[in-house]
Amino acid sequence: MNVAKQGLLGGVLVLSLMLGACSPPPQLEVAPTPIAGKFSYVGEIKGEFGDEELSLPVAIAFDMSRSAYVIDQGNNRVVKLRPDNTFERENGGYGLGFNGLSHPVSMESDGGISFFILDQGNNRIIRSDYNLVFSDEIRFNSNPDLELAGKIADIAFSRFGNMYLVDPDNLKVIMLDKDYAREQELFPAGGFAQCTIVTVGDEGNAYVYDRDLDAIYIFDSFGNAKGSIELEDAGILGDFIVRTGMIIATDKERHEIVVYDMNGERMMATGSFGSGTLSLNGPTGLAMRSDNLLYVCDTGNNRIVIYELAAPLP
Repeated sequence: MNVAKQGLLGGVLVLSLMLGACSPPPQLEVAPTPIAGKFSYVGEIKGEFGDEELSLPVAIAFDMSRSAYVIDQGNNRVVKLRPDNTFERENGGYGLGFNGLSHPVSMESDGGISFFILDQGNNRIIRSDYNLVFSDEIRFNSNPDLELAGKIADIAFSRFGNMYLVDPDNLKVIMLDKDYAREQELFPAGGFAQCTIVTVGDEGNAYVYDRDLDAIYIFDSFGNAKGSIELEDAGILGDFIVRTGMIIATDKERHEIVVYDMNGERMMATGSFGSGTLSLNGPTGLAMRSDNLLYVCDTGNNRIVIYELAAPLP
């Protein structure tokens, strides 16, 4: 999920938006608190947004204006936040229809005017604009290229127009072309043991996390396998991004943020189990904003925690 993870068909349906006010507004700290000498705690986003309190945030993405889009899984909705982290609007709510969501798990921007929501419970991907108007959908059971897919766990989108779908049931990653037709399937020579997460780097490579093997497999933009990165002393990753020669990940088993180099060696780790400013509880999605603020979905604590890089990494 590249938030920084760095997602349709037919006519466009314009749907009404659910608007509201944020009360109370998110509380952000002014003075940063150093974490392990590398990251600083900037603040957190929690509380009531629109009709409901933030519940089980699992994924986050940004547009070019620095507005944030959060999958609020506990309420089966997507929430849009302004660049100052205040509530702007929402869409979704539990439902099987076009404007409903059921257990959304991931989202991805196409780098242009749309982003894509993986609506796992409804077995589809919804395309939305940045005003949260759900405009189109890809239904797996009615797409001949996807009807045999298992339960898709994650999606990613490349700057070349390809979409990647992680299919852990069939131990592969499905690569779709710009028309959302199957282009090819990705898997390493020895196969995956349990693929769960995909993200795309700035250079266009796809990075696929194998939970059972503690490894990240690399594929170029043509789908060719380019090797793997074995992660040192890893728990279970909740999400990761590849950024300027390093891998920044959440570890939901150890309740921490981890930074690896591109050889898989741990450069630093921050966090411990809890609900304080230096603690996390089962963190999942994360994304880097264009001003280098790192937003982390602290899922078990029903909040988004914001960090900034306090010192250069070694």
